[in-house]
Order: sequence, then C-alpha cells, then structure tokens
Amino acid sequence: MPTRRQIMQGLAAAGAALLPHAASPAAASESFRLADWTGDSFAPMHAIRNGEWNGPLPKPEWRVEVAVVGGGLAGLTAAAMLDDLDLIVLEREAEPGGNAKAGVWRGIDYALGSAYFVDISEQYGKFYEKLGLALRPVTEPVDSMLTGAPHSPDALRGALRRPFAQLRKHLAGIAASPDFPRIPIEEGTAAALALDSISFLDYLQRQHIDPALFGLIDAYCYSSLGASASAISAYAGINFYSEIAAPIYAFPGGNAVLARAMAGRVERAGGGRLVTAAAVFAVEPAEDGLSRVGWFDAAKPGEPRCIAARWVVVAAPFFFAGRILRGIKPEAAAAMTGLRQGSYLVANCCFEGQVTAPAYDSWTPGNPVFTDVIDAAAVLPAGARPATHGVLTVYAPFRDPAQGRTLLLEGDRAALANPIAAGLQRFLPDTLSGARLTEVRLTRWGHQHMIAQPGTVARMRRLPKRFGNVLLAHSDGQGMPAVESAIAEGLRAAAIIRGR
Repeated sequence: MPTRRQIMQGLAAAGAALLPHAASPAAASESFRLADWTGDSFAPMHAIRNGEWNGPLPKPEWRVEVAVVGGGLAGLTAAAMLDDLDLIVLEREAEPGGNAKAGVWRGIDYALGSAYFVDISEQYGKFYEKLGLALRPVTEPVDSMLTGAPHSPDALRGALRRPFAQLRKHLAGIAASPDFPRIPIEEGTAAALALDSISFLDYLQRQHIDPALFGLIDAYCYSSLGASASAISAYAGINFYSEIAAPIYAFPGGNAVLARAMAGRVERAGGGRLVTAAAVFAVEPAEDGLSRVGWFDAAKPGEPRCIAARWVVVAAPFFFAGRILRGIKPEAAAAMTGLRQGSYLVANCCFEGQVTAPAYDSWTPGNPVFTDVIDAAAVLPAGARPATHGVLTVYAPFRDPAQGRTLLLEGDRAALANPIAAGLQRFLPDTLSGARLTEVRLTRWGHQHMIAQPGTVARMRRLPKRFGNVLLAHSDGQGMPAVESAIAEGLRAAAIIRGR
C-alpha cells in the first residue's frame, strides 16, 4: 500500500492539475474558510472493532421490549413501525440518521450524504405517506455531464444526447419488466438474479451501450455504489442506474428529512427513546427469554452498561454487526466481516453570489478528485432559490477505500478541500463566474457503504438475518446501499416482531 506521503503527494498533484496556473494547492485555502469536520465519530467504534471491549457484560440496568442498535434509516424505520411498543434506539452519533443528515448555511439546507430516493411504489410510497411526507420530484434537468474543457457544453444535451436517450429507453424497458432486479432482493426472479453473476460493465457491453457513456456510468457507480462499473454487480448497477429513466425525489437537506420524520414519530410516542452517543460493543442473542445489549456512553467510555430486551434489531453495517454479535457461528460472522466497504468525502461548498448549476446533479467523468456536484437549492421552488448565495454539495469517493480511510483519519482538511475547490472552478466555470467560494464544510465517511460486487446479492440472500431473538436489519442485507434497501430491511424486522 502507498505510504501517507505518497497519497498526499498524489492529492497535491491532482489539485495542481485542476488549479489555475497562478495558484497552488497550498495557497488555495487562503481564500476560503475551512469548517470543522462532520461525519463519522470513529474513535469508540474503532476501539470496539479492535477487540478492546471483549469482556463480559455487566448486569442489565433495565429491560425493554425492543432494543434497536443503530439509528440510521433502517433502524429508524423499524422503530417507527414499532413505536407503540416499549423500545429504545441506541445510536453512536450525536444525531440519528446515519448518513442521511443535513446542515444549513444562510437558509440553504444541504445534504451531508444521502441526498435523494427513487422508488415510491408499493410499500415505500405507503411508508412515506404514513410519515406525512409530501413528495416532490426533482425538476429537469436532473443530470448533466461536464468535461472540464473550456466552454464545453453539457454533453448529455450535445454529443451524447442520442446515446443517453437510448440508454434511458433501454433501462425504462427493464424497469417495466417483471425481471427487473428489484428491492427487496427476496422478490428477484431467476432471470434478475442471474444478473448478479456478471458485472454492470459486462452487461452494458453485451447490450451494445455506447462506450462514450462508460465514463459517466463509472462516475455514477463510484459515487453511489463505491466502485467502478467493472466491479459492481449488474443486479445492483441496473437497479440503481434505472433512476435516469424515472423521476427522483429530494427534499431540501436531502434524506435527512426522512430520518427526522421517523425520529420524530419515535420520540412523540415516548420521550427519551432515542439515546445518542451510545456505542454498542456487544449483543448476546437468546433463543428464549431476553437478549443483552452492552453499550457505553461515548463521553464515559470506562463505564459499560447493559440493557435486556425481548427483541434486538441490529441496524448496523454488517462488517460491524459481525464483530459485536456474540455466540453466532464463525462462518456467519466471517460472511459479514468479509464485505468490502467504500469510503468517501463530502464537501459542502458555500458561495457568495449567484450559483446556478446546469442540473440538479452535475457529473464530472475524468475528474480525479470528485465524481459529481449537487446544487443544494435546485430542489427549492424557482421563486425560493436565493440569487445572492448558494451551496454546492460535492461527492468525492475514494477509488481505493483503504487509502481514503488513511486520509480521513489523518484529517488534513486543506489537502482534501483545495483540489475540490480547484475542480469546481474547472468543471463549473459558468456556474461560478459570478460567485466566490467563502467556506468549505467537509464530512467524512470512512466505511459508508458496502460495495455491491458481483455475487453480493446471492451472498446476502444466503446470509442468516435472525439469531434467536436478534434480527439483522441494515441496507447491507439487500446488497445495495439504497434508501429502499434500508426501509425494506427495517419493515421486514418490524413485521417479524409483529408476528406477521
């Protein structure tokens, strides 16, 4: 593996390639403020992962009907559907939501991670209705493709307009087919499941999709699925990228709105049910009786605590769940801990002056620093979009997740932010011609989503999700890091507890 010095030199080189000739990566941050880090609070979780909490659990302090481990979208879904029961949600961060969190700058809400969703049919639409959410599709254009060449137009409305339209038509046809690779994966047909054995790139080539689109598709796959199209299951790739043939839905601040609606429902049913800064280090399943959940307050790591529960929903990433579940078969734990996890950086860039991106989501294939940029104000009604300032949410997944984690742990904000600032000037010069970057807010996701490699869907279908009265419920269980995956898993766990 490259040393930290080599990694940082590579970042600096990428920044230098993108910066105007008169500037340098080191000097670029002098023109904008760098806010403190947001994102993963990794220290207590790394201690658990490294085996520092392998001791026996203390005596339970109290018992509940349901304990939910993890307050991301899956855990909140389960809790929201069980809100009439005596339950508690233990969440390691200061705010529930997982990567569906948001920030605000001068009245503009922006996503820190998960930004939009697609499927509103069947169980998903009914669930959003139950939460009282009014869904609004993102207005066209949803996507643009920018090359970074001087005065180059949006390629999806220029040279690639026809092949992109053909790809949309092809994916629309698959989406309307009974063999669409759907979520939940348990409903996939034999023909759909066969797609899991090949890569998304293999599939595109077999369908004679124009290779000129592959750079765009690769950028999408890195941003949404953690790896290139050649390393992603065709089941996952088709499921995700079919969104170009359908409306997508987004709120100001992204999917934090979903998380807050669920958290609000849980709290209204009984205060104190959401316990934040709670790091769970052990779950001991029981066939009959009560399971035990060991945890500690992140502010008091030397004081282990314990809860007894009739049911436990482990809504944590599988690579972590496999480390805290005690007494399960080694092959089940190995199947969970052996999954690959992507890592990436999100940069919310705050501008004075008018910012008008060419689309809701602007893609930059060929860019070594980031894959795409979302205009945070694009989901607002036209009359509500500010003319004096704006926020661009930049997604910068690491091609090598291990290297990314090294950089995120090191935490050199300037070294990470400067190439992003330079890339924005190169790829969106017209958007920023009348604006000035004043602040960059960085969010780190060290193990954000599982990489859906070929064979992952089959693997997740085989993996047991119940250990006595402990249920696994996380988007990982669907083999894809989608909002729909999280909700499907949360609904499934709630239905089991309800006895349906």
